[in-house]
Amino acid sequence: MTLPADPMHGASPPEAQRLAAAEARASLLEQWLDLLLATSPAAVGIISVLDNRYVRANPAMVELYGLPLEKLLNSDPFTLAFQITHPDDLVQEQVLFAELASGARRSYRIEKRFVRPDGSIRWGLLDMSALLTPPVAPETVGSLSFAVVQVIDITAHKALAETLQRREAELRHTQKIDGIGRLAAGIAHDFNNLLTVITGHGEVLQGLITRTGGAPLHELQEDLTAILTASERAAALTAQLLAHGRRETAVPRTHPLSDLVASVHRLLWRTLGSDIEVEQSLLAAGAIFADRGQVGQVVMNLILNARDAMSDGGIIRLETQDLVIPEGTTGVPGPGQWVSLLVADTGHGMDAEVQARIFEPFFTTRADRPGMQGSGLGLSTVQRIVAELGGQIHVQSAPGAGTQVTIFFPRVANTAPSVVPPPRQPPVPAPNSRRVLVIEDEPSVRSLVATVLTGAHYWVMVARNGEEGLRALEAEQQPFHLIVTDLVMPRIGGIQLAQRLLERGDRPRLLFISGYSNHAADELLPYGELLPKPFTPKQLLAAVAQALGDPL
Repeated sequence: MTLPADPMHGASPPEAQRLAAAEARASLLEQWLDLLLATSPAAVGIISVLDNRYVRANPAMVELYGLPLEKLLNSDPFTLAFQITHPDDLVQEQVLFAELASGARRSYRIEKRFVRPDGSIRWGLLDMSALLTPPVAPETVGSLSFAVVQVIDITAHKALAETLQRREAELRHTQKIDGIGRLAAGIAHDFNNLLTVITGHGEVLQGLITRTGGAPLHELQEDLTAILTASERAAALTAQLLAHGRRETAVPRTHPLSDLVASVHRLLWRTLGSDIEVEQSLLAAGAIFADRGQVGQVVMNLILNARDAMSDGGIIRLETQDLVIPEGTTGVPGPGQWVSLLVADTGHGMDAEVQARIFEPFFTTRADRPGMQGSGLGLSTVQRIVAELGGQIHVQSAPGAGTQVTIFFPRVANTAPSVVPPPRQPPVPAPNSRRVLVIEDEPSVRSLVATVLTGAHYWVMVARNGEEGLRALEAEQQPFHLIVTDLVMPRIGGIQLAQRLLERGDRPRLLFISGYSNHAADELLPYGELLPKPFTPKQLLAAVAQALGDPL
């Protein structure tokens, strides 16, 4: 029986000990290398150029490439690199690897995308280093024998950076919207003052013409009616401007939903485009208790979203219905009396993933379409307003099948009381029986309010601002029955005036008038009532009578 050759046979004892120690060190280094590769968070692979294969690859590389270890080790590494590298990153790396193979460089670092067999993409920070054979002559460069590949998976970092960049863009866009909102608020405040004067004096003239009569004056009556109608539309447009800038003051009233939808459509139809057809079926007779501007914003956002979903044109369907859902019924909207609004389009539709996110703030699909841009705040604002009104939203959509949004508002009786009662002629009190202080910084509005109240036999004093109003209150010995004050004025506005009076122990009756305010209606209730601008003389007299507690 022949024994296998012993590598240390014939070696002297010291030499045998040296060889054994060397083998032990090599085995230990091999174990350390195995441990290092197995536990490294970086993907590491060693390529033998002569054998044209990976000789080592750790678990992190198997995970990054998405390939079984056996297939990875048996693959041509350079063909595999071509297959898994994103096409947009190929040229840059081919140039760098050619320089590495020629000896022009010993290593390179690059960010690249790896396309896995399942189609998913990973971002990696790749380091490629060369191990060269010793050169034949000092002036030559040795050939590439091994290449060491190290990749740090930076997919999560890339996603985080993209999210941060997107959030920064959203923040800048939101700041622009806020700036537009501030500008809109300033314009609306001044515009509502002008509309108050136009509408007020128009109604005064209309009353004079009605009492005087005559054929020539009948033509003036028609002209005045046209002016007042245009003023109403201008007031609605201003409300939409404030709503779009998200700076509206909510003043809930009772409104027929069909009238609101028709009004918004009249404002928007010119902006929809000639390739958009609108079909209306506004059958609901029911009313809702809501702020006109807020509901207008809801309808406007839904119509504009429907338009944007049809880049090649299409049909928008607007429908309103009265619904009575019996007790015990499940699903949306649930039992009760409702008034529904449906806005449907024939556009591109949405898949389930997009539908799940449509109410998220800043989420928008418009950025994916050329020439489109959106804040991603429209539908989130719609959801907020509908929820505040006690309503519900139901969305149906599918790719290529269009989108149908149905909103269910709680129905109220058309006779429900509103914050500002409908116009009426209050009973004429005895002359000078009620004292009213009017504080308004806009001269034309101040003059109109004073004229209307004086004509209704109120005793009226005027002040140009809050400071002058406080001095008038201190100087007058007899108390005022009512203070009519603008909300937005330099230095001392309406709220500040009310707070100072409360600090002094006075609790006067207040009627706030304003075309724009940062204060919501419920914030004003502890101090007084709100009459939004623009208003007519009849609305002013009705609001004054209600604030004074006179019978309606």
